[in-house]
Amino acid sequence: MDKYNRRKFLLQARNLTYVGATSWLSACGGAFSNSDNSANPSPNNSEDEQQIIVIGAGIAGITAAQKLQAQGYQVIILEGRDRIGGRIWTDNSLGFPLDLGAAWIHTIDGNPLSPLVKQFGIETVISDIESQWIYKDVSQLLSKSDELLINSAFQAFMDRVNHLKKAPQSLQQTTLADVAQQIIESEEITGITLKGFRATLSSAIESEVGEDIANLGIKGFDEDSAFSGADVVFPQGYIQLVQALSKDLDIRTKHLVQQIAYDDSGVQVTTDRGVFSGSQVIVTVPLGVLKRGSIKFSPALPEEKIAAIERLGMGALNKLVLKFPQQFWPSQPHTMAYINGNIPDRYIEFYNWQKYIQQPILVAMFSGDFSRSLSQMPKTEAIQNIMTDLRSMFGKDIPLPTATLLTQWHNDPFSYGSYSTFSINGSLQDCDRLAEPIGDRVFFAGEATYGKYLGTVHGALLSGAREANRFITKNTNG
Repeated sequence: MDKYNRRKFLLQARNLTYVGATSWLSACGGAFSNSDNSANPSPNNSEDEQQIIVIGAGIAGITAAQKLQAQGYQVIILEGRDRIGGRIWTDNSLGFPLDLGAAWIHTIDGNPLSPLVKQFGIETVISDIESQWIYKDVSQLLSKSDELLINSAFQAFMDRVNHLKKAPQSLQQTTLADVAQQIIESEEITGITLKGFRATLSSAIESEVGEDIANLGIKGFDEDSAFSGADVVFPQGYIQLVQALSKDLDIRTKHLVQQIAYDDSGVQVTTDRGVFSGSQVIVTVPLGVLKRGSIKFSPALPEEKIAAIERLGMGALNKLVLKFPQQFWPSQPHTMAYINGNIPDRYIEFYNWQKYIQQPILVAMFSGDFSRSLSQMPKTEAIQNIMTDLRSMFGKDIPLPTATLLTQWHNDPFSYGSYSTFSINGSLQDCDRLAEPIGDRVFFAGEATYGKYLGTVHGALLSGAREANRFITKNTNG
């Protein structure tokens, strides 16, 4: 239950410890010198058929490439975007760094990202996401009695889910929304308790995975793990870590991969800028890209892998950055939310970014179908939609934002979603199936292939290291 107990309403999380080695990264240092190697000539046919080709310059691809290169292998990374980092995206358009994709290291104790941050001397600050103020009216917070009733309802929900997880397979087709409705009816939950219960489900589950509980099943729910300790953010941006790990790597940005062909003799990767030949390929593109079939595989992927891709889900967690002329919200909380609206499936959390970068910034985060619906509105309408919650918390006279940034990860052709999750029929085993290599030619990495830490940066990093190790072991024992 660790991943779903990160709000003050929820139960005390268990602590899990990761034991692993990241010593191979100790040789990495400095900053990435040139993130756009698109000026380098891209041959119609690559000159070195023994090179290893990595698809994607996110944290998984960079980690795999760095480890392989450190072992003496020749590696090239092909990246479709005009930048490195993938879903780690630090934007500076407002005059200071803001992470529009991944922003946190969640639970730093034992997390493999933590020693890297220390090694590279990257500044982080604690983000206490349990410091959350919940509003039910203008300047009016939930009472302690409200919180107790809501917490009791959520406890009943978790007890019911855990009971069903032990039930026969047929009963495990139940969605989390079905379970929530059972609790609402059996416990006769109404009024502000009902709204708070729904908000807690959104905060603890939907905001964590980017998907509505109506699309989440109990089979894969709560099967992944977490570490312990504080959460931290990067005042100067997550991209610092990507840049440090990318030192001396051959990364070709603006190379859109269209096809991966493989046989006993090697691999050929077709891009919009030429064909690259190699001995092996490591595919690290997001699950959403695989689900869309954006890259053709020849021969086609095995049926078992295709089925795993279909069973896993891809969330739609998005952000609206709001810069105001001055701060009008309280300084104490790290997050705030309004729960007394009249639309059940609408939930927005506001992160007090003023605490981290000393700028009058709120970052609104929202997920699932509500997140997708905002992208169908004109941007001005979407911003006004979000602003209604702030006015419900702080009054109608609050200022308008002077600058905004709105993400649409679910529409991004290089990701088609924020990160992967377990859909109704998905499970940890599907992550394992996705991670399985095809012979000794095609390898797979990325957070979707690391079920234990699904949907996380550290899961992506560990997956890249896993595939590099797998490749090295195969070659050593080959």
